[in-house]
Amino acid sequence: MPVSPFIARDDELSRITAAWDRLAADGGGPVAVACVGEAGIGKTRLLREAADAVAPTTLLVGTARADGTAPHDWFAAATAGRDAPQGTDPRLWRMLRQEPVEAPMRLPDGVLLRGAMTTLRRIVGDGPALIVVDDLHWLDPESLALWSAMAAEWELPAMLLAGSRAPDEARHPEAVARVLTRLEGARSRVRVALRHLTPDETGALVGAFTGEPVPRAEARAIHRRTGGNPFWVTELANSGIRGTAPLPGHLAALVRARLAGEDRASWTLARGLALLGEQVEAAVAAEVLGPPSFERGLPALVAAGVLRVDGATVRFAHALMREAFAATALPAEAEAVHRAALAAARERGDDAAIAVHALAVGETATAVAAAARTARRQLDSWLAESAQQTAEAALRSAPDHVELLDIAGQAALLAGDFEAGRVHSERLAAIAADAAVQCSNHLRLAELAWHQGRTAEQQAHLDTAQALAAPGSAEHARCLAGRGMALIRSEYPQAIFAICDEAAALCARHGLEAERRSMEISRATALHDVGDADGAVAGLRRIWRDAEADGDLRTLSRAVNNLLAIHLRELPERQAWQLFEQGVAATGDLGMAVWGGKIVRSGADAAVAFGDLDRAWGLLAARVRVEPDPHERAVLAAKAGLLAVERDDLEAAERLCEEGLALVAGMDQGWVITYPHWTAVAIAARRGGRARVEAAMRAYRDAVPPALHERRDYRVLDVARLAIEGGVEPHAARRFVIDCLGAVPGPGSEPSADLMWMTARLGLGDWAGARALVDSAAQGPPVYQAVAHDLAAEAAQRSGDRRRAEAHAREAVALLGRWPGWRRDRASDRLRRLRAASATVALTTREAEVLQAAAAGRSNRQIATALGISQRTVEVHMSRVLAKTGAASRTELVAKLLQGRLDPTGTGD
Repeated sequence: MPVSPFIARDDELSRITAAWDRLAADGGGPVAVACVGEAGIGKTRLLREAADAVAPTTLLVGTARADGTAPHDWFAAATAGRDAPQGTDPRLWRMLRQEPVEAPMRLPDGVLLRGAMTTLRRIVGDGPALIVVDDLHWLDPESLALWSAMAAEWELPAMLLAGSRAPDEARHPEAVARVLTRLEGARSRVRVALRHLTPDETGALVGAFTGEPVPRAEARAIHRRTGGNPFWVTELANSGIRGTAPLPGHLAALVRARLAGEDRASWTLARGLALLGEQVEAAVAAEVLGPPSFERGLPALVAAGVLRVDGATVRFAHALMREAFAATALPAEAEAVHRAALAAARERGDDAAIAVHALAVGETATAVAAAARTARRQLDSWLAESAQQTAEAALRSAPDHVELLDIAGQAALLAGDFEAGRVHSERLAAIAADAAVQCSNHLRLAELAWHQGRTAEQQAHLDTAQALAAPGSAEHARCLAGRGMALIRSEYPQAIFAICDEAAALCARHGLEAERRSMEISRATALHDVGDADGAVAGLRRIWRDAEADGDLRTLSRAVNNLLAIHLRELPERQAWQLFEQGVAATGDLGMAVWGGKIVRSGADAAVAFGDLDRAWGLLAARVRVEPDPHERAVLAAKAGLLAVERDDLEAAERLCEEGLALVAGMDQGWVITYPHWTAVAIAARRGGRARVEAAMRAYRDAVPPALHERRDYRVLDVARLAIEGGVEPHAARRFVIDCLGAVPGPGSEPSADLMWMTARLGLGDWAGARALVDSAAQGPPVYQAVAHDLAAEAAQRSGDRRRAEAHAREAVALLGRWPGWRRDRASDRLRRLRAASATVALTTREAEVLQAAAAGRSNRQIATALGISQRTVEVHMSRVLAKTGAASRTELVAKLLQGRLDPTGTGD
C-alpha cells in the first residue's frame, strides 16, 4: 500500500517549524501549538511530520486512549522506555507511570501535579524539547491538568504540540476548553485550524493511490462524498472506489459503528434522515419522521458525530455517512419516507425536495421538471455549484434533457468545472435543434476552450456561433461580445473598437446589459493596450460600480480582474493592496472560482513589482493548489516555480515546473506554454551543468513557433541570460535568441536585452562593456534592477574598481531588502567582502595604477610605457604592493584583487 502523501498542510507545517526555530534561537518558552480539527482531518499526520521536521533531541509523545482511560495516561505513554531523571522519587515515578507501588503515598491535592511538573522540567533540562499529545480531547482529567500546567509554566524551554477536536466533542469538554485556552495564552503560540481538502487536493490524494491522474469530475464527486476529509478520501482510495460507485460494505460498517450500542430509535432516525438527504430543515424532518422520534433520537446522533446541527437545519458530517445509513433502509421503509417527504414538499412548493423524492418513488417526469426549475433558480441566484449538482443529478435520469444540459453547462463554467462544462455543452451541441440555443452553446464552448488553453478550438466555436446567429439578432450581439473578449485574450486590441461600436447598438436594441458591459470591458482593456491608460482605468472602474450595483457577478469579476491587471502595479504600494483587497471582496467566492487565478496573479505581479518576494510567493503558492482553470494553473505553477528558485527551494520549483509542463501538453496558447519551460531553464541554471541548461534552453525554443516567441521577446532574452549564468557559452545563447526572434536585439534596445548583454560581456571578460549598460538595464521590478547592479558590481570588482563595486553591491542589497533567498545572500556576501577589503590594505595612487594594469594582464614593460615611467620603477612599485599585501607572487596578488580583498583605488602618494 502506498504511503499517503502529505497534501495541503505545507503552510501549517512551516508555521510549526518556524515557531520551533524561534524557540531554539532564543531559548524561551513554552511555545504552544494547538492543531484543532474534526476526526480524520489530518491532525495526527501533521504532528508526526512536525516531529520529523524539527528532529528534537528530547521528544515526549503521548496519545490519549479513546476507551479505558486511567489517570496519568499521557505521562505514562510519553515516558515509556525512559529512565527516571536524577533526583526523582521512585514512588512518584511509578505512580505517574501507572506502575504498581508497594506503599502508595497519601498526598495532598496538587502535590502529584507539582511532582509531575518537576519531573518534566528535569527531563526537558535546558531544552529545547518537543512535547506532544495526540487526541487531547480523549485525555483523562489528571493529564489535562498537567497539560494546563505546562501551558502556564514560565520559561519551560519546550514546544507544546497538541492535536485535538473541538471541546464539545471531548470526553471532558470544560477541561479541554481550559487547556486550549491556556495554550492560546502562552507567550508564543500558534493555532492551526486544519481545513478540508479542496476538490483538486482530493484528486491529488486519490491519484497517489491509483498511480494515475484523477479526472476533475471524479475528484469533485469524491470531494462531495467526503467533504474533503483526508481520512475518508484515503479510505475510498484504498478501497478502489471511483466517483459515485456505491460505498463498500466494510466502509459503510465503519461509518455505522459510530452508533454502536445506541437504541433502536436512534438507528431508525438515522435511516430516516439519510433518506431525506444530506441536509434538511429540522422542522421538515420532524414533520416527516414524527416529532417524538426526531426529538428522542437526535441527541445520540449528534453526540456520535453522525449529525451536526446548524441553526434550524441538521446535516450529516459527510455525504458518505448519509449513504451508509440510507443503504440499511428496507424498501418499504424507504418508500414510506420518500412518499411522506414528497407530500410535504408539494405542500410547501419545494421543488428541490420534490425532485429528490419524486425520483425515489418512480415519478421521473415530475422529478426532472422540478429539478430543472430548481437548477434554473439556483443559477439565477449565482449558486453555480448547487445548480450544477441539481442538473447533473436529474440528467442521470434524463440524459438528453436540453434545458438541464444547458443549465449544467452554464453552471459548470461559472463554478470553474471546465471539463464537466465541456461534456455537457458538447452533448447539447449534438442534440439541440434550436439555433439560438446552439449559438449560445457554441459561445460557451468557445470560452471553455480558452480556459483549457485551446485557442484554435475557441475560434472554431466562435465561427460556428456567428454562422448560427441571424444578423441584427440578440444572438448576433452575443457573438460580437464573445469575439471581443477573444480578441483581447489574443492580444489584438486594434480590432476591438469597431466590434464594440457595432455591438453597442445591438445590445441597446435587445436590452442585453450584461453583454454591453462585457464589450465595454473589452473596449477599456484595448484602450490600455493602445496607450490610453487613464481612459482604461476610468472605464473599468465605472463598469465595476455598475455591475456591482446590478448584481451582475460575472461581469463584475471580469471588470475587477482587468482593472487589477492593468492598474495595480502603477499605484503606490499601500493603495495597490487596498485596491487588491477591495477587488477580492467584491468578486466573492463565485467570481474567484473562475477569475481568482488571474486576480491572484495580478496581485503576485504587483508584489514582485514592489520587491516583496514573500507576499508574491504566498499568493501564488496558496492559489495554485485550488486553481480550476488548466491554463491559469499552468501559469501560476510556473510563476510560483520561478519564485521558488529565487527562494532557493529547488525541490518546490521542480515540482511546480513539472505540474506546469504536464498542464500545457496539448495547449496552443504560446504565452502559457513557454511559462513552465522558462521555469525549467531557471532551475537548470541554478542547479548548474551546461548540458542540462542547454537541454532546457532547446526545449524552450522548440515549445512554440518563432512567431509566438516574438510576442514574448523579453522571456527569450531572460532565458538567454539565465543560460549564460548557468554555464552556456554566450555564442550559444546568441544562436538561441536568433532561432527564437530572428535577430538579437542590440545593447540599449530594452532592459531585458541589456541584462542579457551585461551577462554575456561579463562572461567574455568585457568588464567595461558590462558596466556601461547598468543604467539602461536597471529598470523594472527591484529584483531585475538588483540583477543589473550585482552584475555591475562583479564587473567593477574584476576590473579593480573596488569603490564602484561596493556602490553597486550596496544598491543591489538595498533593492533586495524584501527578497530573501540566494540572490540577496550572494549580494550581501559580495558587499561584506568588498567592505572588508577597504580595511585590508591601502595603496598609493601609483601602486594602484600598477596593480590595475597588472590585473589587466599587462607586462612590466607595457605598464611602464602606459604610465610613462621606467620598467625599474614598475618593479619597485610591484615589490611594495607585494610587501603590503603579503602576496607571495604576482599571480596571488591579482587573485586577491579579483576576490575583492584589496583596495586598488589608491589613497594618494
